[in-house]
Amino acid sequence: MRVLKLFSLLAVLSLIFSVPGFGQSITSGDIAGTVTDQSGAVVPNAKVTAKNDNTGSTNQTTTNGEGFYRFSFLQPGPYTVTASAGGFQPRTLKVQVAVGLAANGNIALAVNAAETIIEVTTTPTQIDNADVQTNFSQEQISQVPNPGNDLSAIAQSAPGVVMNTQSGFGNFSSFGLPGTSNLFTIDGMNDNDPFLNLNNSGATNLLLGANDVSEATVTNNGYSG
Repeated sequence: MRVLKLFSLLAVLSLIFSVPGFGQSITSGDIAGTVTDQSGAVVPNAKVTAKNDNTGSTNQTTTNGEGFYRFSFLQPGPYTVTASAGGFQPRTLKVQVAVGLAANGNIALAVNAAETIIEVTTTPTQIDNADVQTNFSQEQISQVPNPGNDLSAIAQSAPGVVMNTQSGFGNFSSFGLPGTSNLFTIDGMNDNDPFLNLNNSGATNLLLGANDVSEATVTNNGYSG
């Protein structure tokens, strides 16, 4: 299924499938966390595996001396993270990876106890990034009232975004900026109209409608340090 992303200087509507200094991109996310024991002491050299629940692909790493680990450039979607170490029972965590964010992957291991599987749905945690993102699942997109089936209408569900009722171009305005400040992308590629700097993304433009996407992210984009 194709994925559409829509950005502005301070607002971005993205339909998809960044933490500065960690190599994130507009099409990938991270999982980062610390492995500890039940008392809160860090567990160095613990083996950590991240499995993409959609594709089955896996990534492996080990915690450093402070018990910290990180997986970068991950495809957005649900992941199963498993941590294990000598003398501890393995522990499993469910994590949802979103574009441009580092999901919280903290795991506490039990010592010599029966195996326990914990399934936790976490909200991705933004680290050192001024962007504010609002994610919409495929179910939410299908339930948002949208008689015209125009993708740009999804942006109006995010904080700071309103329908553009003034003169000028653009379907919506974000935090008072003109509609021509918006950037629209499909699978990370620029999809703006090259003449008017508007979107090529609505059912009105005969490209993609809301029925053609699996996830939407509205990002209010601020400049990084």
